[in-house]
Amino acid sequence: MISKARFSALSVIPLGITVLSLQSTAAEQVGNDDSPHIEETIVTGSKRDTTLIESDLSATIIDSNMIDEVRLRDFRRIDDLAPNVQFSESGQRGSIYITVRGVESNPFIINRAAIYIDGIPFRELSNSVLNQTQSIEVLRGPQATLYGANTESGLIIVSTKQPSEEVSAELRLTGIDFESGNGLETDGFISGPIIRDKLAGSIAFNVAEEDAYVKNLGTSTGETGKIDETFLQGRLRWTPTDTLTVNATAYWLDMDAPGLFDQQYMPLDIDRYNALYADYANGGRRADGWTTFEDAPKLTTEEEWVIGISATQALDYGSLDLAASYRKLEENAMGLDFDLTASPLVSASEKEQEAFTNLEARFSSPEVDVIDYIIGVSYYQDYEENAKASFIGTGGLDSYIAAPAQRKESEDYGVFGSVNWYLTPKLRLSGGLRYDNATRSTQQKQGQLDLGYGSIVYYVDADLTETYEAFLPRLAAHYTVSNNFSVHATLAKGYIPGGFNLVAVQQGYSDPDIISYDSEALWSREIGFKWRSADRRMRASGAVFHITSDSWQEVQIATDETGRPVSSDFISSDASIRSQGAELEGHWQVTDALSVDAHIGYVDAEYRDLQLDDTTNVKGQSIQLVPEYDGGLALRYEWPNGFFVRGEAGFTGKMALRARGDAIQDAVETFGLQAGYKSGRWAVRIFGDNLSDERRGSGLAIENLAFGTDGLFYSPLDAPRIIGVELEAWY
Repeated sequence: MISKARFSALSVIPLGITVLSLQSTAAEQVGNDDSPHIEETIVTGSKRDTTLIESDLSATIIDSNMIDEVRLRDFRRIDDLAPNVQFSESGQRGSIYITVRGVESNPFIINRAAIYIDGIPFRELSNSVLNQTQSIEVLRGPQATLYGANTESGLIIVSTKQPSEEVSAELRLTGIDFESGNGLETDGFISGPIIRDKLAGSIAFNVAEEDAYVKNLGTSTGETGKIDETFLQGRLRWTPTDTLTVNATAYWLDMDAPGLFDQQYMPLDIDRYNALYADYANGGRRADGWTTFEDAPKLTTEEEWVIGISATQALDYGSLDLAASYRKLEENAMGLDFDLTASPLVSASEKEQEAFTNLEARFSSPEVDVIDYIIGVSYYQDYEENAKASFIGTGGLDSYIAAPAQRKESEDYGVFGSVNWYLTPKLRLSGGLRYDNATRSTQQKQGQLDLGYGSIVYYVDADLTETYEAFLPRLAAHYTVSNNFSVHATLAKGYIPGGFNLVAVQQGYSDPDIISYDSEALWSREIGFKWRSADRRMRASGAVFHITSDSWQEVQIATDETGRPVSSDFISSDASIRSQGAELEGHWQVTDALSVDAHIGYVDAEYRDLQLDDTTNVKGQSIQLVPEYDGGLALRYEWPNGFFVRGEAGFTGKMALRARGDAIQDAVETFGLQAGYKSGRWAVRIFGDNLSDERRGSGLAIENLAFGTDGLFYSPLDAPRIIGVELEAWY
C-alpha cells in the first residue's frame, strides 16, 4: 500500500504535465525571438540523432558548455547533475559503481549501468578521459535492446571532441588543496587538419599528481599515499568522400599510486575506532576524519591501452555504421589491511589482467513520415585473469604469496532491431527486440589463500562453462502535444547474464544450482514528459517509474560466528526487488547573464525477498546504496566584462550502506562555489567543493576483516573539502 506521502510524490509529474501542456499551448503565441534562448539538445542514445523533445528516453544531456560551467573534471560528479543517479566507489582511484532509479551496483556485482566512451564500453574509468569531452548523456531505464547486457538500469554515453578542420589548442593548469594534501594537474590538446578537407587529427594529454584524500600515518613503506597519472590520446577523422566518414581513437593511461590500495575503507565512527584501537593497535595514536593507521605495504599500479575505429557510410537508402574496439587493462593493487590498524596481522593484494573486444554493425533506414528502422549485430568478448595474494605478520611489497590465478571469459553475440511507426504527425509508436547469447566460462587451479587466524580458502581444480540466452524487448509511445511539449511511455526489459560461484566449488559443493547462478531479469515501466518554453528560455523534463525484478543477483560473504569472513563472495539470483519513484529536472536562462539549473529525484526502493542467512530475510528494507532522494540547485551569473560566479548545492537523502540496513549514511547537504574571469584567449577561476567538509560514506560498508564484529562499520569516503585554482589558455 502506497502511503499518502509517496502517493503525493508520485503525483507531481502527472500534475506537472497537465499544467505545462496548458502553458505551452498558450505560450507558443507570445514567444520573443530577441530573448536569450537554450540551444537545441540532441540525444544520440537511440543510435539515431533525435532532439530531446522528440525522444522517448529519460535523459540528462550535459553539453560542452555545461561541462565547462560546472567544471566537470571528475566522473563522480556526474551524479551531482542528474536525478536518481548515484555513484558509489571503492576508493579515491578505485572502481565506480552506478546506481540508477534504485537499481544498485556494488563491487561484487558487475555494473548494472554501462558507460560508453566514443562507442567503446568501459567498466573502469579514468577522469583523464574527460579532457576533450563534447557531451555526456545520462540515460535512465533499461537500454538492453540496443546495447545488450549490463545496461539494465541505464547508460552513460561520453562523446569526446572530434578533430577540427581549423588549428586549435588548449592548455589548462589546475592546483587543489585539501586537509591531507594537495594536487597538481596539467592537461591540454591540439587539433587541426592534416590533409585539408580530408583528414584531421588531435592529440590530448593529461599529467596529474595528487595526494591521497586519506593519509596513512601507519605506513610500513614510508609512503602515506599519492597518485601519479599520465594520459595520452590521439584521434583521427577521415572523410575521403562526401558519404564516408571514418573515426579512429587510441589512448594510453599509466597510473602509479605508492602508499595506496585501490580500496580504502574508513571507520564511520572515528571516536569509537580510537577508543577500541588507539592504544590497543595504533601505538597510542588517534585517527581523525582523514587519517588512518594501516601497516599493510601498499602500492597500486595500472596501465591501460585502448584503440577504436568506426565508420559511417551514407547510402541512397539509409546509412551503414561499423565499429570495433579493443581494450587491455593491467592492474596490481597491494595493501588490503584486514585489521584496518597498525598491527601486523593480515595483508592482501589483487592482480588483474583484462582484455575486451567489441564489434558492431548496424543499418539505419532513412527517416520518413511513416516508418523507419534500425537493425544490427554485435559481438563482445572479455578475458579476465585475477590472482589474489596474502601474507601473515610483517613484510614488504615482495612478501605477498599468490594463490593460483582464476580466469574468466565472456563471449556475447547479439542481434537487435528497432522500428518507429508514425501513426499520425503527433503520435509515434516504437518497438525493439534484441536476442542476446552470452557464454560465461571460468577456470581455477588447485591452491590456497591464507586469510589468517586459521581461515584458509582452498582452491580446487575447476573448469565451468554455461550459455545464457535472452530476448530483450522495448516498447514506447511518444505523443507530441505541441512543438514545445511531448509525453512518452515505455516498457523495457534489462538483464545480466548468470555466472559461477567458485567459492561453492572451493567448499566442496557439487549441486549445479549452487555452483552456478541464473541470469538476472528486470522490467521497467515509465511515463514521462519534456517541455520547453516558446521563447526557448526554459526547459523541463520528468518521469515516474516502476521497476521489478524476481531474479535479482546479490552477493553474500560467508562469515564465522564472530563476523569474520571465511570465504569469498557467493552470488545467488533468487532475490527480488521493487523500485518506484519520480524525477524532475530543468534549466532556466533567466537573462543573458543569469541561469538556473535544478533537479530532484525520489526513490522508494526495497527488497521484496533477500535471504542473508538462515534466520535473516531483509524483505521490506531499503536497497543498499540507494538514497531516499537526491537533488541539486545551481545559479550562475556572468557579467558582460567576462567575470562570473557560480554557486551550487547538493542534497542527498539517507542511504543504507549494506543490505542488512545496519550501516546508514545520514542525509547530507553539500555546497560548492566558483568565481573567475573568461576572455577570448584565457580564463582563470577559483573554486571550492564540499565547502562544509562533509565526511560521507560513499560505498559498500563492511565489518572489520580481522576482528569481525567490533561495533564499527568501514566504508569508502567521498571527497573532502577541496579548494583550487584553474588557469586556461586556448588558441
